[in-house]
Amino acid sequence: MGALLEMMKPIRIVAGVCALVLLTACGESAIGARVAGLVTGQAPAAQAAPALVPAEVMHANPGKYIRINIRKQNAWASLTQAGTNGARTTWIDQGNISVTFENGLVVATRGLVRDLMGTDLSQSWAAIRNQGGEAQRRHDFLTDQDEISTELLQCSIVSEGNEVIERAGKSISTRRFTEKCEGERLIFTNIYWVNQRGAMVRSLQAVSPDAGYLQIDVF
Repeated sequence: MGALLEMMKPIRIVAGVCALVLLTACGESAIGARVAGLVTGQAPAAQAAPALVPAEVMHANPGKYIRINIRKQNAWASLTQAGTNGARTTWIDQGNISVTFENGLVVATRGLVRDLMGTDLSQSWAAIRNQGGEAQRRHDFLTDQDEISTELLQCSIVSEGNEVIERAGKSISTRRFTEKCEGERLIFTNIYWVNQRGAMVRSLQAVSPDAGYLQIDVF
């Protein structure tokens, strides 16, 4: 438990890319450089491995795939739908990494370094739908002793206006939102790109102190 608490000591939110580094000082990790392109709506870093399924194939089969980039591992994965439970949908890749979403927000993961066991994000989604606002989140993590550690966070969601993103030569009109969250031991910033139909098409979301961030593209 001590190791987990040490990793979850809070840091200050600072301007620019360093604000997106989950529980890591700006000079101590390459994750800041890797998210720089995403922050500006550009394609991920060129050195990242390609998705298992080409983006062109994903565009041709809407609703069949999502693509994630596990930022800390600089690893790509293509996921297909594994099942639904009410408003929640679980996607899985060939290596049995799975991510569960509710309205495009990550509510659980399995198969990462330290998984997000469960969350309550209903207020975050309501704030996005209302073009901004305040929200409270609850995140549940598994400790080294196989116990659940719960973190409550206060979040602020702000609309940053319209932005056109590019994927495999396809332009998508979106509205970009930034969510800044802070708890007793955890601080992070998420970014969401929502299309004109109100669906999340791209996001950068924090998972856990060890797993870091996921970049998620929904096709």
